[in-house]
Amino acid sequence: GAKSRTHPSSHTMDDAAKAAKRAEIEAKVAAMKAEQKKQEEQKAAYFGEHQGITCDGCGAVPIIGYRFRCKNCPNHDICEACHERWDNGKGSMANGLAKQQISLDPKDHDFFIHKERGFKPLVKTAGPTQKSEKKLKPNDPCSCGSGKKAKKCGCGAFS
Repeated sequence: GAKSRTHPSSHTMDDAAKAAKRAEIEAKVAAMKAEQKKQEEQKAAYFGEHQGITCDGCGAVPIIGYRFRCKNCPNHDICEACHERWDNGKGSMANGLAKQQISLDPKDHDFFIHKERGFKPLVKTAGPTQKSEKKLKPNDPCSCGSGKKAKKCGCGAFS
């Protein structure tokens, strides 16, 4: 039969090494979360109504949502639905608009998310909305803790 060997040194990691490893992992997670947040904000900035832009795949005008532009074609724009159908070159490519010669081989295309100057995003990117502090109403108990109604308390919390 096979003998099982144990290496005592491989199982015991000193506390300093564990702490260092934990810090390294936490830093990686934080960096990943920051990158995801950046991507979300970037996506929000590209999501909207692309005035005067027609999808060459299905003919939708204007493109609403994300607009994708091909790096390999002179003027090839597609909407989000057609981009999903294209599936990074593994899906299909349509030329529903038929206004220009476009290769129907999905591998010939390389799309990137795009917006023109002056594009107005549909998603407001001012960051998360902070809830303003709850305003004290005249008949609320005063925030100073006196037990009196705010309008009757003379502490100055309600003015």
